[in-house]
Amino acid sequence: MTTIAFGGGPTTEQRRAFASLKDGSQVPGYRGYIPQIKYRVGQTYGDDTANLSQEFGFKRSATVIGVMQPEQDPVGRPLPRATGDNKYTEKMVPGYTGYMPRLPFRFGDTYKRNSDKCIDEFTINRDNYNCKIAELNQQTAGHPRLTSISHDPVVRDKLNLYRDTHPPQPILMEDHKGLYEAPIPGYDGFVPRIGPTQIGLGQRYKNRAQQGLDSFARDQFKALGRHNAAMPSDQKCVPMSARPKLGPVSLDKTPYDYVSGQAYSRRIYQTAGMIPKYTGYVPQRRYVFGNTYGDTTRSLEVCAHREPCYGEFLTTQSLPRPMVPC
Repeated sequence: MTTIAFGGGPTTEQRRAFASLKDGSQVPGYRGYIPQIKYRVGQTYGDDTANLSQEFGFKRSATVIGVMQPEQDPVGRPLPRATGDNKYTEKMVPGYTGYMPRLPFRFGDTYKRNSDKCIDEFTINRDNYNCKIAELNQQTAGHPRLTSISHDPVVRDKLNLYRDTHPPQPILMEDHKGLYEAPIPGYDGFVPRIGPTQIGLGQRYKNRAQQGLDSFARDQFKALGRHNAAMPSDQKCVPMSARPKLGPVSLDKTPYDYVSGQAYSRRIYQTAGMIPKYTGYVPQRRYVFGNTYGDTTRSLEVCAHREPCYGEFLTTQSLPRPMVPC
């Protein structure tokens, strides 16, 4: 005998006889509606329900059990059978976590009915789309193709005339803005000196940016003069104003073919050493200990050499000979 929770156990009459309930009283635990039960206090549940049944009477409607109809196919058309390659078949397993077209928008029915309807609509739409594509390809193949006019002498002559009268813009121009040219108002990029200093405080953006760029240029020229004083005459840096004006860059040669080496002689690692708290990479620094940051960087060959750049310094060094096995 199964438990009461699953529909088994003693019947209602057996439970009433076991609890010795009066006629008209309800079984304790009954959760249906009983009129005026909320206003009765001081008696047991069985006595209250027995008295209320004599005063008001409990009327119940007859329970009508309908005839179970056999389950019918909601689609009415055969669905694809499982072949091992197709994903949507006639027998979808409940709990399938993959994607099924239109299934998230169907509610209130079993998984099988919803999945069958979705698969049927998907197959119908797919077949209709394939039929339309095939019909379009058939109609396209039946019409003659358009003839190309790119080889027409009239069109060719007009295109050549347009190319001759409208030359293309030069590409890869070395067009750098002047150092003193202020950016457009509203520019959110970095402008030196106007953030951490009081230059241009209380002025409009153009004047503030102009003063910041002027201060930055003056500091650059001062640093350039100090650098040239410590370098040989043939390795001194050339100011931007004295450097040759670069023209259009051809794709057939690199800028190094026609620009002097002095234009690329600006060093990152200075002979005087790097400023403390420099966050960039310094070669071989991790292998030197016991000195300050300035002494460490000055002792490294990346800062101590006298060449315009570290790459040229490496080319002057003799490479070690490979070990030849005996």
